[in-house]
Amino acid sequence: MIDCLIIQRYILREIAATFIGVALLLSLVVLSITFIRVMSSVVEGDYPASIAMLMLFLQSSANLIYVFPLMFFLSVLLALGRLYRDSEMTVMHACAFGPELVFRTVGLVSLLMALLFGSLALFFIPWSNEQDTRLQDEVRARTEVEGLTAGRFNSVGAGMLVYLEKISDDRREMLKVFAYGESADGTQVLSAESARQQLIDGERYMVFFDGYRYEGDPAAPDFRIIQFREHGVRIQVREVVASERPRQAMSSLALWRSSSAAHMSELQWRLMVPISTLLFGLLAVPLSRSSPREGRYARLFEAILIYIVYSQLMFSAKSALGKGTLNPWPGLWWVHALALALLLWLLWRQQHLPGSRRRKVAA
Repeated sequence: MIDCLIIQRYILREIAATFIGVALLLSLVVLSITFIRVMSSVVEGDYPASIAMLMLFLQSSANLIYVFPLMFFLSVLLALGRLYRDSEMTVMHACAFGPELVFRTVGLVSLLMALLFGSLALFFIPWSNEQDTRLQDEVRARTEVEGLTAGRFNSVGAGMLVYLEKISDDRREMLKVFAYGESADGTQVLSAESARQQLIDGERYMVFFDGYRYEGDPAAPDFRIIQFREHGVRIQVREVVASERPRQAMSSLALWRSSSAAHMSELQWRLMVPISTLLFGLLAVPLSRSSPREGRYARLFEAILIYIVYSQLMFSAKSALGKGTLNPWPGLWWVHALALALLLWLLWRQQHLPGSRRRKVAA
């Protein structure tokens, strides 16, 4: 019994060490892709650079949860593959620690990881998407210079459009500015050499420097052009209006209570995380079996190919379920059933290999 615990702890330690390395590598890939997408949105002026890091955290953390099953799958595969490569697994089998012990050990840790990842998928993902949506709603109502982009018209506050040719390096001052807006005094058209936003008595103003203000109809006799050194326009701050929440931001309980096909597809998509963690953790046990001559990465290509096929089938089933062309039952469950059938076939196949028969006879 003590020997079994020692072997189990050794296997778990190998899986944990490998998981750390795989998680760091895949996390870097996910963070890089999300960082590029967030920075593109900042450059396009969708939201200011001051909240870019928060947006990066919210979006990348949600994306990483969906990658956790792949991290765990590769970790178990590589850890057990090393044991086969260094003939440590052969020594364990010779000492009466057979594949059943390895399967039980991996099954236990797979179940624990499935519960952990499942909790994150069911509760953290909708919270993260809700915070992301709420933050974008607030950004649309804010009027910060950091969100303005040179070379295009920018909406500032309620009813003001600002065009600027250039913005200073510290993003505090706008250069060569043209503005059009509505106020209590009527329509205002201004052009100025520079402008900046300032807080005056708790109110936000757009202050223009060295420019002209155009009043009235250009075709009317009372049309006026007023030159100024400094001119301030109060910005009417827009109220934060909650946009329609996407189904990714809905709570799992709300999705469960809904009868919508799109909501059912989102719920089953979240449930994919714990189910695939358990299935692929167990699937890595027969896939990792190899001879010392084959090396640690002998089954890596097969494993990645299986995961790609599984993921593509899940995407197709989710899309079909969301469009209503696929019933909630079988929904996405048939893809999990295929993965389970593959697991059972691999286990049956290894039990009928010549080497397995010889070990049973020797026992």
